[in-house]
Order: sequence, then C-alpha cells, then structure tokens
Amino acid sequence: MEEQYKDIQKLVKEAGVENPSTDFLQSVMDEVASVSMDKSPVYQPLISKKAWVLISLSVIVLLVSLPFLSEGTSILDTLDLSIFSLDAIKNPFSGFKFHKTTTYGIIFLAILCLLQITVIKRRIDKTYAA
Repeated sequence: MEEQYKDIQKLVKEAGVENPSTDFLQSVMDEVASVSMDKSPVYQPLISKKAWVLISLSVIVLLVSLPFLSEGTSILDTLDLSIFSLDAIKNPFSGFKFHKTTTYGIIFLAILCLLQITVIKRRIDKTYAA
C-alpha cells in the first residue's frame, strides 16, 4: 500500500508549491472594479403566477370536495356511465371513510401552509427589495 503512494509523494515534491505573484490581489480587485453593473438583476420567481393560480385552484377544489367525498359516496356513483359498463371496476376506497377530525385537521394544515407561504414571501420580498 505504501509503495503506491511513494510515486505520488515524489511527484508532489517535484512540482512544488505555486505562489501567486505579489500584485495578484490588486490585479483581481482592479478587474472587479472595472466591471460595472449598469442594470440591477431582475427578480424572477421560481414559480410563475400562472403556476400559483393552478396550485391554489387545485388546493381549493381538494378542500371543497374533501367533506363531500368523506361521506362514503363516490363521484362515479353520481355520473351516468352505464355506456362504459363500469360494473367490473370496483371502487377500492368504497369502505374508506374520513372522520370529521381528520377532515378538519387537513383543512387546518392547508390553511397554515398557505399562511406560512405568504409570510415567508413577504419576508423574502423585504430582504431582497432594492
């Protein structure tokens, strides 16, 4: 094992340590000073307004439909799909029932998440405001 590293140690000793020139820092600072920022960077959000609208609409639809789906009724029961003959397809969630406490917990959690998102967005906007 030691024999493998002898060659590497020898090569490192031959190469030596490279030191920058004495005015390296000054030349870098001069180059940075010469580059001027004429235009401040434009803030572009990671998630566009259209995406936020789509996300909020889907959350609202989910929250509104959640209490209606928890009563044991299925959306497929309300539709007349006898043309497609769905008798062979059973609803795997037919025996599943949301308790009211679970429904309220999910709604409360969604409200808190939306509230937290708005608070964090305001804080970020204040931090990065020009």
